Amino acid sequence: MTAREYLSEVQRLQTIIEQKQERIKEIRESVSTVRAVRFDLEKVQGGGHTDKIGEAVAKIVDLETEVENDIVSLMYRQHEITNQIHKLDNLNYMKILFKRYIEGKDFQTVANEIPLTYEYVLNLHKKALKAFETANKEVLQKEGILA
Repeated sequence: MTAREYLSEVQRLQTIIEQKQERIKEIRESVSTVRAVRFDLEKVQGGGHTDKIGEAVAKIVDLETEVENDIVSLMYRQHEITNQIHKLDNLNYMKILFKRYIEGKDFQTVANEIPLTYEYVLNLHKKALKAFETANKEVLQKEGILA
């Protein structure tokens, strides 16, 4: 794992949360749609009765609990990484890493907001990652990122 991958953990957690929330939405929509009842089919006894709505509600509850736990993890990770970014001495490095990895903005947006040229932001980003590794060497070694 690199410093870039370590910093990208915030975006990874946000993606996981968004995907689980989308799944919850899909399950809710599938439960709320009305299905036609077929009376022309022959009734067969046995085979057990499944409570599809109950199963869907249970799945929603489980996913919502997971999302809540993921949000807590995300908030903790954002706070932790923000504090690590704030250890940097260069203000532009801090801005670039914060906007890129905490706010999840692309480099063009970062360049527009700072304001600097796109190419210069890319150049500073490389330097900022190296500075981040130096400033947070102990943490990154503990995480198994640096040897």
